[in-house]
Amino acid sequence: ERAAHPERVRVGITDQIVEGEDGPCDAPYRPCKEDPEQMLCKYKSQLDVYQVDAPLAIGPVFARHLGHRMYRGEYYYMQSDAHVTFTRNWDMDIISQQEATKNEMAVLSTYLSDVEGNIDKNGKSLINSRPIMCNTDYESGQKNKYLRHGSQPEAVPTIRGTPQLQPYWAAGYSFSRGHFVVNVPYDFYQPMIFQGEEMSIGIRGFTIGYDFYAPERSVCFHHYAEGKNAKARNK
Repeated sequence: ERAAHPERVRVGITDQIVEGEDGPCDAPYRPCKEDPEQMLCKYKSQLDVYQVDAPLAIGPVFARHLGHRMYRGEYYYMQSDAHVTFTRNWDMDIISQQEATKNEMAVLSTYLSDVEGNIDKNGKSLINSRPIMCNTDYESGQKNKYLRHGSQPEAVPTIRGTPQLQPYWAAGYSFSRGHFVVNVPYDFYQPMIFQGEEMSIGIRGFTIGYDFYAPERSVCFHHYAEGKNAKARNK
């Protein structure tokens, strides 16, 4: 509902839930007959949901593979975690940032900042800083070490007017031209993989010509399971 042009936005969701405990994400607060102006009613035809019984889920890689399979040739493609709140006019903002790179192969990607204290009730961002993906190292204490992204530094951008190049790609938020999904699909032969999915996408994307950028401005914020959000997310 905070998009400047909701009529242009198509949403695909892989909804992994426990039936009877979790409500489906495409269910409106009130029946559409009573309030047809609800976003989930007004734009129902632009929402595709693939519901998975949570006990049958096999990890985020396969879930996001299902999400990629909902792609239908849209000019832009965005991927984000669940539990995210968007800023007002986020769609026009992120498109303008994408186009500012003047790079057909640009992918804007980052670990999202926490929602607490960073956005007001009307969807206005309260900060002028943004995270950048550059804090990565081999996981310690593992028999077979692998690269893992840590908490990413956040600061006011020193480069203005365009996103900044960065070395890594993040699964929590990604915005690009739609062909990124076609050329760098999720590997669905990776059940129960969590650490490693971002390296797979990042390496395959970079080696065929994509460039990763930190957005200059945050267009959405994550409800991390910390503080008062911990109880809301049953953590």
